[in-house]
Amino acid sequence: MPSYQQLILTLPKAGKDSLVRLFKNHSEVVMKNGGVVRGIEHHGIRPLPARAKRKFVSTDGDRYFWNARFVTTTFDAAPKVLADVNRLLRDDEAVLRYHTTKIDSKMSRLRAANYKNPYN
Repeated sequence: MPSYQQLILTLPKAGKDSLVRLFKNHSEVVMKNGGVVRGIEHHGIRPLPARAKRKFVSTDGDRYFWNARFVTTTFDAAPKVLADVNRLLRDDEAVLRYHTTKIDSKMSRLRAANYKNPYN
């Protein structure tokens, strides 16, 4: 089961209740399908390198954002589960952007056919 790390950017004014609901749903989707949530880290509200535009106007009437709340989640799940998690994030109103990275383990590098031990 591969490990994934997701960087999730949410609206800076998103309420505590909506964020708790989002990450509870995120964790439930992963765990119901046999995955493991390793951690959820909140990095606070930070400036974005470029202006972010939402597809729809938020409840405050804003469409462009210069700041976002950064949250990192780390979990192990099957690729089919990752598609469900991405669908959940895409449909949530509080999420601006998300980026998923597959974490490469040492065992997967050793199993690769083109791996060469640098000490031989």
